[in-house]
Amino acid sequence: MAVLEASLKIDKSAADIFAYITNLENQKKMSQYVTEIRVDGPLKVGSRYTVVTSAAGRNIETVNEVVGFEQDRLFSVKTFAPPPASDMINTTILEADGGGTKVTMQMDVNLVPAGMPSMPGMEDMMKGQMMGLLNDSLAALKKNVGA
Repeated sequence: MAVLEASLKIDKSAADIFAYITNLENQKKMSQYVTEIRVDGPLKVGSRYTVVTSAAGRNIETVNEVVGFEQDRLFSVKTFAPPPASDMINTTILEADGGGTKVTMQMDVNLVPAGMPSMPGMEDMMKGQMMGLLNDSLAALKKNVGA
């Protein structure tokens, strides 16, 4: 597993950002592929929810479990990915930074999941794609929280 990380300062309070990222319906605003979120009850460590994405006319359901939840500081989710992808943990860390908040997104992921071909350069290619996702997510978060 590799831990990838990207950070960005957002001119909003940690409380505002935490409220935004823990309102799971906002995932639809963060990704054009998310079409549905199904969650039962309030979010806390151990809560599970399903995200439905649609791409190329195909729906994919992914089960997620909250593995870290610290009010206004940390939100961490384990995604149980359908094969050939592997499970991953996405963590968002919020830290006061002047008049705003430093937002760090981490992804703990297997860059070459079992069953995928291992070719020279595959790990670097996957790392580049995942870093692109982290940076795109940070940019979308900044845009959507109005900073």
